[in-house]
Amino acid sequence: MKKTGFTFTDDNPAGFVVKIPAEILSKSMLLTALGSGLRFPDYYGTNWDALEECIRDLSWLPDHEIILYHVDLPLIDDPAAVKIYLSVLMDAIHKWSSESTHRLKVYFPSRIQTEVEKLVAEATSPDDMS
Repeated sequence: MKKTGFTFTDDNPAGFVVKIPAEILSKSMLLTALGSGLRFPDYYGTNWDALEECIRDLSWLPDHEIILYHVDLPLIDDPAAVKIYLSVLMDAIHKWSSESTHRLKVYFPSRIQTEVEKLVAEATSPDDMS
């Protein structure tokens, strides 16, 4: 199984925490919540490409450790969209793991670990499995 880089916990993390609220069912709601919480610049276009670009930058945030704390799994009724979202998050976690300016941590509740890992596995092609 591919390592996600996500943390599964029921504890509340400390630091610069952006809480992604429960029951986000649309891409628009999710991208708006992320843009607001992460204080994305005005040019943020609320689409997947803009999310990927901004979450890999974060130069406007002074905090070293940035935590996205999900209350539940957003976009649960749209498996294709949630797979894209999880992929963007995993890429950003990987990018920030080698940087010294910021650390991005992504938290999900323990109760949805199996579901998240299943979605990640489904989104990963056999060629990417190593």
